[in-house]
Amino acid sequence: MKKRNIIVGMLLATMGAASFSSCQKDEKIGGTAVQNLSGEYWIKIDNGADPTGTFDDSYYTISLYNTSSNRADSVWIDDGYESATGVPFWQIKGKIAADANNRTFSGTDIANQEYDSKFTIKNGKILSKAATAPGTKLKTDSIYFEIQFNDDPVPGTIHKVAGYARTRFDADDHY
Repeated sequence: MKKRNIIVGMLLATMGAASFSSCQKDEKIGGTAVQNLSGEYWIKIDNGADPTGTFDDSYYTISLYNTSSNRADSVWIDDGYESATGVPFWQIKGKIAADANNRTFSGTDIANQEYDSKFTIKNGKILSKAATAPGTKLKTDSIYFEIQFNDDPVPGTIHKVAGYARTRFDADDHY
């Protein structure tokens, strides 16, 4: 009986020591290097032909998110093939230059990951709380950029894109 108690005691001590030694400090959960830019946005695009930048009534979604390197100098821009009408914005996805501190982004001759084409983005910026969501009237971030596609039906056309950060409230969605 003593032998059994000793063995059980040794097993318990070993298991206790192993469990204490395997305790690790929990890592703090933080944001990404580009969290100031990241998000999903409802956008409108102008028709490109009108110099006043007239936007049609269709809303599209576009997302900005971190790259696998999680550096503050680049983001993915992706239209995700979604829109309120079921038609994609332009079928774009590409890695572009970013300045997370100044909340700006741009890129020249970006290789499109969706199909064989290129696009250029200029004057991209996110403005904090500069937009008002249409349904809830909540203040949310605004997005603006100018984009040019190498396969645009009218070569050289620069489209203006503007919108607001998605709030996830049904009243502000355009599905």
